[in-house]
Amino acid sequence: MPHQSDHGLSRRHFLQGVGAGVAGLTVLDPRLAVSLMIAGEEAGPVGGVRRMGGNENPIGPSPKAIDAVSAQLKGLNWYPYQPDLPLAIHRFHNIPVDTSEGTGWAGLNTTFISDSKVVTGIGSTEVLRAAAWAYLLDGGHLVQANPSYEEIAGAGNKLGERVSVSRVSLTGDHRVNLEEMKRAVTPETRIISLCNPNNPTGTLLSHADLAAFADEIDPRVLIVIDEAYIHFVRDPGYQDAISLSLSRPNVLVTRTFSKAYGIAGLRVGYGVAHPDVIRKISSYTLGPLGMHSNSIAGAVAALADVEHLQESRMVNSTGRDFLVREMSAMGWKPIDGECNFVLADTSADAGPLFEHLLSRNILTTSGSRWDMPTFIRVSVGLPEDNEAFIAAAKEL
Repeated sequence: MPHQSDHGLSRRHFLQGVGAGVAGLTVLDPRLAVSLMIAGEEAGPVGGVRRMGGNENPIGPSPKAIDAVSAQLKGLNWYPYQPDLPLAIHRFHNIPVDTSEGTGWAGLNTTFISDSKVVTGIGSTEVLRAAAWAYLLDGGHLVQANPSYEEIAGAGNKLGERVSVSRVSLTGDHRVNLEEMKRAVTPETRIISLCNPNNPTGTLLSHADLAAFADEIDPRVLIVIDEAYIHFVRDPGYQDAISLSLSRPNVLVTRTFSKAYGIAGLRVGYGVAHPDVIRKISSYTLGPLGMHSNSIAGAVAALADVEHLQESRMVNSTGRDFLVREMSAMGWKPIDGECNFVLADTSADAGPLFEHLLSRNILTTSGSRWDMPTFIRVSVGLPEDNEAFIAAAKEL
C-alpha cells in the first residue's frame, strides 16, 4: 500500500540523479531508486482523483512484485525468452509439466515445455482476443450473456459479417442464464463466452452448474470461462473452473493479474486449457515477444505472495460490505455479487449521479454502458475512498 515517506526521493530528483551520474557522479542503484519511487507519496493518484471505475486493486502491488521488477531492471537489454511465467503458472495450479533443455533463439540455452497447458498474454485481453480469432477467423457464431464482458464479441466483430453474436439476457436476479445459452447454440456456434463471476453484475455460477453445462455442449465448441474476479469469491469451499479446463478438451479458463494481484500496469494474463487448444490460440498471440521482463518478474513474484492476495481479499470484502450496507440504507438496490465492485440500481437516472461524482473527482462507471441507465458500478476502494463515495452520493 502506498505510504508517506521522508526519504525525499521523487521522480524529478531521481531523473536529476541519473543526469548527474552521466557527468560522473554516483547514481542510485536502480533497484533502490524504483522501490523508493513506488513507495513514495508521488506514486499515488495525481490530483486526488479516486479511481473507482476500473476495478483496480486499491492496496497496490505486492511488495514482492515490486522487488522482483526492480531487481531485474539491469537486464532490460536482454530478450526474456525463458518460460519462467508459464512454468510458475503450471506449478501454481499443480498441473504436471514436462520440460527439456536445448538450444533456442540466438543459440541460447532454453527450457522447452512439452504440451503446455498454459498460454500467457498481455493481460487476459490478448488471450481472449486470440481465442476469438483462432475459432472465428473462418466465420461462425458466438454465444454470450448480456450484460457481460464483451472482449471476445468485440474481437469477433472486427472479423466482419462472417461472425454473428447471440447475447442472452440474464435472469431476473441478474444471473447468467445457462439454460437459455444452451438453447442459443446452433450448428454454426464456435465459442461460448462466460464471465464468472460475471462483470458487471458480480454474480457467480456454481461449479456444478458449469460442469453440467460443459458436458452438454458439443466438444467442437470452445467454452471460454473468464475468471478475472475469481479470487474475490468469499466461499472458501468454492471450486473454480481450472479443473474443467484440465478434464475437458474444449474449456479455456482465463485469468488476469490486474485485479487481485494488483499489477494492472504490467499487463499480464493467462489461459489454461488442453494442449490442443493452447497450440491453436497461441498462434494468434505475440508469444514470448509479447511479454517483457518486468511483467514476467512481477507476475511470478505476485503469484507466490499469498499474504498480499489475502490482504487484497480482506480489504475488498470489508469495503464491499460497507458499500452494500450504505447503498441499501440510501434506498438503492445493490446486486449480491462476488467481485471487487458493486453494481447498484439507484431507482432513478444515474447519469446526474455519475456526473456529480465526477465533479468530486470520484471516477465510477455509469450503467448506461450496459443499457442499464438507473445503475452505477463502483469499484471497492480503500476505506477513505468508499466513505468519500457514499458522502458524495448523499449530496444529491
